[in-house]
Amino acid sequence: MKEADRSKEYRDLRTGFWGVVRRELRHIRGYWRRYVMLVLILPLVSFALVWGLFYNQYPQELPVAVVDLDHSSLSRKLANMIDATSTMRVAWQPTDPAAAHELILSGKVYAAIIIPRQLERDLKRGLGGEVTGYYNAQMLMPGSIISSTLSSVVVTVSAGVNYDSRQRRGEMPEAAMAHLEPIRLERHVAFNPQLNYLYFLASALCPTFLQIFIIMTTVMTVGGELKDGTAREWLGRAGGSLWRAVMGKLLIYFLVFSALSMVMLAFIINAFGVPVHGSIIYMVAATILLVLAYQACGLIMVALNPSMRMALSASSFFSGAAFAFVGLTFPLGGMPALAKTWSNLLPLTHYLHVFLEQVIRGADVAASLYDMLMLCGFIALGLLLMPLLKRHLADKRYWGLP
Repeated sequence: MKEADRSKEYRDLRTGFWGVVRRELRHIRGYWRRYVMLVLILPLVSFALVWGLFYNQYPQELPVAVVDLDHSSLSRKLANMIDATSTMRVAWQPTDPAAAHELILSGKVYAAIIIPRQLERDLKRGLGGEVTGYYNAQMLMPGSIISSTLSSVVVTVSAGVNYDSRQRRGEMPEAAMAHLEPIRLERHVAFNPQLNYLYFLASALCPTFLQIFIIMTTVMTVGGELKDGTAREWLGRAGGSLWRAVMGKLLIYFLVFSALSMVMLAFIINAFGVPVHGSIIYMVAATILLVLAYQACGLIMVALNPSMRMALSASSFFSGAAFAFVGLTFPLGGMPALAKTWSNLLPLTHYLHVFLEQVIRGADVAASLYDMLMLCGFIALGLLLMPLLKRHLADKRYWGLP
């Protein structure tokens, strides 16, 4: 190789795309504890915390209080059936309703069930009876579960009493059963028949955590060039090309977060046991697009907020509250127009749509095409704002901003 060729190759390694990559590697080595924590340890810890939180797959043994004022065989049967459910555990049996009320206020129980006096006697006389349940609806999930389970238990006990009463009056078993339920509802759960919270809540929380780390890392690395006043040197290393500067800077983080997102996907499928009913290749592509979309969002934040402090604050607002608007905890169809609009402005919403369609529902890949295009749209928007970012990098007024 000629000396001129060697010199040109050496200059290419020091400048341009690979020059920026080498420069970023040196920067990471200088602050390796910070970056290892941000792009590796904290994301993995967040995945582990999600798995630990939803390990039981659905809430079990929620403590409740039962006040038995009847002390009959029927009231004892009702209390035993409540305790026998997988979701409730009779942890307290106070002697009066006031004590049960105090248990709810103190947070020791999620619900209090009051069995009235002379319940069994009134039922035998055909007068009917009423069991009262108080539950804490401020805690939406346990309150909803307890309300549903308690209703099922009371209906089952009531049906048994009615069935025995009709048989004693001489009705045939088939006729007595037909009178209990003249119109039957046959229910089939189309997706997630196990009512497993790992399938939708835990699987959604992992990418929710990941998107926070991606956008924050992007803002810190790109915005740090303005904060530290090194923007000119960064562009100079890229030969004056912002495209090479940005691509070279973000390449390392893209590779790390892409690998981490594949670990996340494997973790969801294997550790959470979520069955894959659709295209896993399409899901992998959507996961890669999620990483690129949030890196683009990080660039947008810096382009619109040259101050890294403001860019980080905007990114926190944008990514931190994202989970509330994706439509899993509150149905998207019931949201007002403003909330729906905000939901569509979140890459996480479109990624989770693809996840539900391809992993849980097994939909055709065409059903996910719109959300895939939306993820590409975020990437395109980040690229369109690159000239604005370059103007900030070249303007000395923005150098050294906090």
